[in-house]
Amino acid sequence: MPSSPRVCYSYSQTATCRFGSKCRFAHGEVKITNGTQTPLDDFFETYPAFDYNSSASASSEFYRMCDQFCWNREDEEREQAHCDFKDALVQQFNEIYGTDVNNLSSWHNLCQIVRISPIPDTLESCREAVKATHVNIVDLIDTKVTGKPVTIFVSEAKLSEYTKATGKFFPRDNAYAGGLLRYLLRRIMNPRQERVSRSGQKTQGRRRRH
Repeated sequence: MPSSPRVCYSYSQTATCRFGSKCRFAHGEVKITNGTQTPLDDFFETYPAFDYNSSASASSEFYRMCDQFCWNREDEEREQAHCDFKDALVQQFNEIYGTDVNNLSSWHNLCQIVRISPIPDTLESCREAVKATHVNIVDLIDTKVTGKPVTIFVSEAKLSEYTKATGKFFPRDNAYAGGLLRYLLRRIMNPRQERVSRSGQKTQGRRRRH
């Protein structure tokens, strides 16, 4: 079994760590990165024993790393790594797509990636179009390195099925989340059930109770 990593990602980026003195990883100096280093690069760099493939899906690489270190879901090291990974995912999204809900260029970039056509001319129209589009946010991040087009799902329920099957979960509540990101968040664990009316329009059904 490979030796465990010894660098705390959270502390290296922000000089803070929710585990405090109980953290199993070293709290070294806060790292200053260059312009080509991404948040996901920074995260995986704190695990030097893992050979990170930056051209692969971020989630796939995280799960591969968990397998390499033989972490199970109850492992405290995995718990902290997962928290840091989620932070890195959100920060990566922010770097790619922006955070300002009033930036029309950011909305146009996002609309282009999710193949909204024609691309709306106004902020409000862009927001409404994106809110009506169901995509996996991890795929939105991955497409920049994998080159694979993002799958558009016909409903929140179909997106939920895909997310659960692939394990590409994106944190719904995160301190780093910007305004733009919030328009893409969906109810993955308890999706809304949509039905099609006689006119062919989608209508909102009741959510299933669990």
